[in-house]
Formats: sequence, C-alpha cells, structure tokens
Amino acid sequence: MTWLTNTRPNDGGAVAPPQHPDYFFEHLYAQSVGLRSGFRQVRTNRAQIEIPRLLADGTANWTTEGSEIATSDPTADVLTAIPQKLAALSYQSNELVSDSNPSSQDMVAESLARAISLKLDLGFFEGSGTAPEITGLKNQPGIQTLDMGTDGAAISNLDPFADALGMLSGVNAEPGAIVMHPRTWRAITKLKETGTSNKPLITDGSGSPTERMSRAIYGVPVLLTSQISTTETHGTSTDATSVYVYEPSQVVAVMREGAQIDVDTSTAFSSDRTAVRVTMRADMVLPNPEAVVRIAGVVPA
Repeated sequence: MTWLTNTRPNDGGAVAPPQHPDYFFEHLYAQSVGLRSGFRQVRTNRAQIEIPRLLADGTANWTTEGSEIATSDPTADVLTAIPQKLAALSYQSNELVSDSNPSSQDMVAESLARAISLKLDLGFFEGSGTAPEITGLKNQPGIQTLDMGTDGAAISNLDPFADALGMLSGVNAEPGAIVMHPRTWRAITKLKETGTSNKPLITDGSGSPTERMSRAIYGVPVLLTSQISTTETHGTSTDATSVYVYEPSQVVAVMREGAQIDVDTSTAFSSDRTAVRVTMRADMVLPNPEAVVRIAGVVPA
C-alpha cells in the first residue's frame, strides 16, 4: 500500500489517494477495543444526530374476545450525539517519503491509526464529557455500578463477574463484552482453583495448568486496553481501576463522515518535510445505560 506516494518534484509532491480513508478505518477498527467489542456504529454527515431511546415498554393484557384492547404506548425520547474532532499530525522527512518502500509507508499509516484508536478508546471508556472530549462509559449517567468496597479490593475470584452478568440479565441486557486493563487480566490469570489441583480458573480445558487460557469469563469475551486508568481514587486507594461489562449493541459510536487524510509539502518547506494530518469526528451515546455495568475499585493483588 502506498499511503504516502512521493512523485517526482514536478508532479506536485506527496498525495493521499482516495482509497486510504477506507484503509485507515479498517486499521482503526482493528486497533480500537471499543469498536472491536461490537459497539453499534452509526455514520452521519451532520454536525449532530438524534438517536431514539426507549425508556419503557408498552404493556400487554389478557383481553376478552370482542373487547377493546387497552392502549399502552412505549415511553421514548431521543439522545443527541455531537461528534467531536479527534486529530493526529505527523511530519515525515521528504527523503524518507521518496525512498521508502511500501512497508515503511505502512508504518506511517499504522502509527497514525494507532494514535487515533488509542485516544478514541480513552474517550469511549474514560472521557470526561468536558468539550471537546466525549463522555465515556465511566461518566455516563444511569449505568450500573458494582463496587469492590470502600477502599477497593483485589479480584480474588470470579464472583464480581458473575454479579455483573446477573445485573445485566436483570435488566434484560445480553452480556457481550468485558473490557479491562491488562493489569487486571494478569491478576485474573493467576487465580487458581481451590484444592490441590493448582489449576488456573480460566484454563480452556480440564487438564494441566499448561493448557492455553481462554480470554473469556463465563463465556463472555474479554478485551484488554491500556486506556483504562489504573490510578483511580477509591476511598484510601489511589491505584484502583475499573472493569466494564456490557451489551455492545447498547453502546452507540457515532462517526461523522470518514477520516480526512491530508498531505502537505509546503507547511514544513524549510525543513524539507511532508506533513500528514488525519482528522475524524466521533461521539458515543447509550440508548440503555443500564446495559453497562462498571466494576469499580479493583486494586492490585
């Protein structure tokens, strides 16, 4: 792939062929844990978009034949998503641009996709909601919370996950993803069955501890991201983190248009460099906040 194609000087310098935004989004999807977990994605070309939200179902009643059916309308409103700009800028030596083979050009694309996807995940899970930052799951009103205790606690068994899954089932949500920091997963992989087997709790099979571990808990896929804080304050603890358990279809990622990729050879003319800029706009809304459980106050073992 020739993401930065430097033609000869009299041909106008570097260009970004139109197919590259699609390529960029493929890599963005692969590297963003939020998108990969199954967030429902909505594309728009508007500055804001309204997403319908069902607050309460209508009711059904046993009815005598020939009698009037009682009216019961669902209660609904709308959420307004306002995609915010997320951008990355990179400068490349013109010598590198002109002499690089496709693999080094791929490296530039991968680097920008990774920068965007990491910041996007930070917004999805930790976003403060203070403009221009979007509101992440941690700060979304109405989500369910499972607290590990006044000062937090280490995960010593899988009970918190059983509770979180039960909380989702209690509101008719279908658990589909568990997202946590790698530190938390590392602690979970060390949990052992009680007794003398010394077998890890999450080993795929029923045999030796050397068997491969399944990155799933109670059959629900586990995804890891470094963009979840490990320095949350929870009571007296200042090294707490959170785990998110949710139904992915109830988390809506709103993307405004596609990624805009621009290449400019004049901005850094005096230093003989080419500027590459990527911009995109995104927001996140929760039609059913109760379909998200935050396990809060997880501290190191």
